[in-house]
Amino acid sequence: MLQNEMSDPMTILQNRWYNGLTHQLGLAIDMFQIGQPSPPIAPSDIGLWSYQNVIPPASLTFNRRIYSDTLFFDEYVALVSQIEFPESAFEQIIGEKNCLNWSTFLKDQGPPPANQLPGLFRNWAMRNDPSVANEGTAALTQMLFIQAAQQALLPYQGINARPPDFNGNYASLLEILVNSTNIDFSFNTGDFTDDVQNTWTGGVNFGFDGLWVGSSTNSRLTREFAASQVAVETSFQKYTVWTSTPGFWYNSSLLNRAYSNRKTPPWPQKPNPTWEEFFGSDGSLKQFIAALVVVDGVNATVTSDAIYCKTDQQTILRNTSKGLWPFYVPSSDRVTNTVTFHADDNTMTINVDTRTGNPIVIGYNVLSLNR
Repeated sequence: MLQNEMSDPMTILQNRWYNGLTHQLGLAIDMFQIGQPSPPIAPSDIGLWSYQNVIPPASLTFNRRIYSDTLFFDEYVALVSQIEFPESAFEQIIGEKNCLNWSTFLKDQGPPPANQLPGLFRNWAMRNDPSVANEGTAALTQMLFIQAAQQALLPYQGINARPPDFNGNYASLLEILVNSTNIDFSFNTGDFTDDVQNTWTGGVNFGFDGLWVGSSTNSRLTREFAASQVAVETSFQKYTVWTSTPGFWYNSSLLNRAYSNRKTPPWPQKPNPTWEEFFGSDGSLKQFIAALVVVDGVNATVTSDAIYCKTDQQTILRNTSKGLWPFYVPSSDRVTNTVTFHADDNTMTINVDTRTGNPIVIGYNVLSLNR
């Protein structure tokens, strides 16, 4: 939702919180995105990689409860499986006669290792038709490049497929966190503007929850909370920005070639999916997660001057364990959420504590494909 279209208090509060987080944590507004909800990462490599293997929406908030269906690995596989450099293109480059003579030469030589083909062709062309040596060698090199990228995916497909991995594992993340520093910061709605027009989305921010996980931003209790004076005192015992780099299955150069070559090889002549479906205005590969913003040992106190009657208090208390704004960390044996209503004025204080050694992801650095 654009700034000039905003009317609901929760959107305004979320935008103020975005500006507060980026300012206090030194995060860049040209790529940072709030993540929610934020349960502790499942203590495994696959648990960590699941945060990296998603394509985020073009929003300042990424609600994984709603928008985590599009996996980066699946879209990448769909793209790479379509890329080809057809033999007809190679024949067109070197000419029909040269192609026939080259094929005859190969049969006489016996099949050489694939990685030797470009060099072998160059030597052959320099003796038979030097005018096609450079372009023909380049075409064969590109063919091998595409084949290598497709073969790298084979261990991740089929019955005994490996899970899509990323460089760096859960144990490494814990080690980095142990050696990282703590951060304390304060937030008050009066201290930060709700203007997010200069961010990477141009002010677009949608999909976030209300006061608790799964609640509507337009519910009465949420609107009363968001319209109140809200303050947050937060302490992270550990804080780091974890770079997200796909594993052996991924080839960034091939993705760049596909993006850059809209109408020429290696883009295929197949009907689906099209270039537009991957890279167009509504394409599935427009942006991706470049890093995770990870914290550990969270202690947060949220205060609001909204006044809630006894019935409303009971409703909030029943939903407290689901996780509350701003981190939405569900209660568990590793997380404690408490809500206190003050007897003198019926205002609310929220306390969130996570046990050290159970990191959570509070956001992402998102890059567009052309970056």
